[in-house]
Amino acid sequence: MSDKRYRILFIYSLTACLLCVNSATGRLSFHALSAPLLTTFMFSWLTSFVANKYIRLTVQIFLGECIITICLIDCYCLMVFDSPVNPQIISNIFLSNLREIREFLSVYIGGNVFRQWRLLVLCVLLLTFPFALLVKWRKQPAAKPDNKVKFVWITLLIVCAIVETPATYRYCKLFFNKHRTDNIEGLIFRHYDEEVQTPVHRFLISCYTFSRSADELAGIKHSTLTAEIDSCSFRSPHIVLVIGESYNKHHSSLYGYRLPTADLQQKRKDKGELFLFTDVVTPWNITSNVFLNMFSLWECNSEEPITDYPLFPYLLRESGYEVSFFTNQYIVKGLRKGSTSQTGHFFLSDRELSKSLFTYRNDKPANYDLGLIDQVKSYKNKKTQEYSLDIIHLIGQHFDYSLRYPQSQAFFTVDAYSQMPIEDDAKQTVMHYDNATRYNDIVLDNLLSFYENEDAVIIYVSDHGEEVYDELPVQGRLFQEPTALQAKNEYEVPMWIWCSDSYRNNHPDIIDAIQESTDKPFLTDGIPQIVLWLAGINCSWTDESRNLLSPQYQSKSRIIDGKTDYDKLMK
Repeated sequence: MSDKRYRILFIYSLTACLLCVNSATGRLSFHALSAPLLTTFMFSWLTSFVANKYIRLTVQIFLGECIITICLIDCYCLMVFDSPVNPQIISNIFLSNLREIREFLSVYIGGNVFRQWRLLVLCVLLLTFPFALLVKWRKQPAAKPDNKVKFVWITLLIVCAIVETPATYRYCKLFFNKHRTDNIEGLIFRHYDEEVQTPVHRFLISCYTFSRSADELAGIKHSTLTAEIDSCSFRSPHIVLVIGESYNKHHSSLYGYRLPTADLQQKRKDKGELFLFTDVVTPWNITSNVFLNMFSLWECNSEEPITDYPLFPYLLRESGYEVSFFTNQYIVKGLRKGSTSQTGHFFLSDRELSKSLFTYRNDKPANYDLGLIDQVKSYKNKKTQEYSLDIIHLIGQHFDYSLRYPQSQAFFTVDAYSQMPIEDDAKQTVMHYDNATRYNDIVLDNLLSFYENEDAVIIYVSDHGEEVYDELPVQGRLFQEPTALQAKNEYEVPMWIWCSDSYRNNHPDIIDAIQESTDKPFLTDGIPQIVLWLAGINCSWTDESRNLLSPQYQSKSRIIDGKTDYDKLMK
C-alpha cells in the first residue's frame, strides 16, 4: 500500500476513542481497549482503498474530524453529565431550537469545562488532524515494516476480533431486526448498545433509535388523528385510570404481604366497593414501553405494526368525554416534538399529539403524590363535567424510595425486618419501600374519597413491579431475559377496580361483570379495551375477546419482555 496516511487517521482516531474510556473505576479491561483499536483500524484501513488520492485525502479528513468530534461530545457528556452519549442526549440535541442551544452553551460551556485535560487534548487533535494529513511525507521512502511487526499486528487484530464478536453480534441486533422500537429499547436497557465501547457506536445507535422512534411516532399520530368511532352510549359517566409506579404486588397486604401496607384499600375491599384482580401481568418492566402498550389499541405481538392502531384517549375525547392527564413524572413543558422512548414516552412528548389526546394536562409535578391528587381536585372542582376520563400517573414507589413519602408518614422501622437474611443497608431499603407503599395507600384512599359522590369507576394498575430483596438479593429491575423469580417480582402487578355507591347502584350489570372477571389471567395491554367498554364506545378497534370484563374474553399468551411466555415460564 503506497499511501500510508491511513496510519495517521488510525492514530488520531484511536487516541480520541481511548480518551473517552471511562476509567472512573480505576480499571481498564481488555475489551475497553480492543473495541476502539479494532474499530478505528478498520475505518482507517478501508480508506486506503480509495483510488483517487484527492478523494482519498478528503474522505480521511472528513472521517477523522467526524470521529474526533463525536469523541469530544462523548467525553464532554461524560465529564459534565457523568454519562456518555446516549439516545436521550442525541434526542435533546435534535429537538432543541437555536435559543435552547444558545442557552445551553452559555450555561454549560465555559473556561472551567476546558480545564479538563481530556477535552483539551481532544480539541488539539481536532485542530491538528487536517494539517497532519496535509504535511508531505519525507522524500525518502518509508521503511518497510518488519515481518515480526506485521505478525504482531495481525495477531493482535485477530485476538481483538475474537474478543469483540459476541458484543458486536448483540450490538448488530439493535439494527438488523424487524422488532419495534420498544424491543430495541429493551435491548438498550440490557446495555447492548454499550457493549462495543466506542463513542462511534454509542453515537450511531443513539441516532438510529431517535430515527426509529420518530418514524413510529409519525405512524401513531396518523392512525390516532384519523380514527373515528361508530357510537358511544356513555355507559360510565366518570372513568378514572390510575397508573402506579414500581409496585411489587407481593409487598401489598392486599395480596397477603405480612405488613399492613394497604390497610385502607383492604377496608374498601371488605366493604364490597373495591374488586381485586389476582392474575395480572405487565408486558414490560420498562415504564415507557408499558405506557405505549397501555395507551395503544395494538395487541402485544400482533403481526400488524403498532403504527396502524390509535391511542385510546383520542377515541374518548372524540366521543364527547373530557380527557385529562395528570402525571408526577413526565411533563411536556419544554418539549417541542416527540423523542426516543427512553427519554420519557415519546408519544406523550409530542405537543400536537398531546393536545389532541387531552383536554387538560398538568404542567408541573408535585413533591409527593398527595400533591398531585391536590392538583386533580383543584382542576376538577373548577369544572362541571358530564362525562370525563381522568388519567393519573403517580410516581408511586419509584426509586429512591426514601423520597417517595414525607418522613412524617414513616410507619415501619428497621426492626420489622430483623429476621430477613440481608445486610442492614438492604433492610433500610426495604423499610423505605414499604413506607412508600403504605403512603401510596393513603394517596389512593384520598383519591377514592374525592370521587365517592360521583357516578365514578376507577381502575388502578401499576406499570411494573420491582425487586426489593425478596427471593433475589437485589433491588430495582434486572434488564435481562427474565427468570421465574424476576417475573414474579417485576412483571406481576397489582390491579383493582373501585366503584362508588351510586355507580354500583346504577350499573349492577357492570358490577356483575367485574366480579366474574377478578381471577381471569390478564395482560395490561388490554386496559384500553376495558376503558372503551366502560364508556360504551363501539368502533372498528373494539374487540370483546380482548375485553377482560366481557363474557367473550379469551385469555391469550402473555408475552413479557418482548419474547418470553409468562405462563410457560412460571410453570
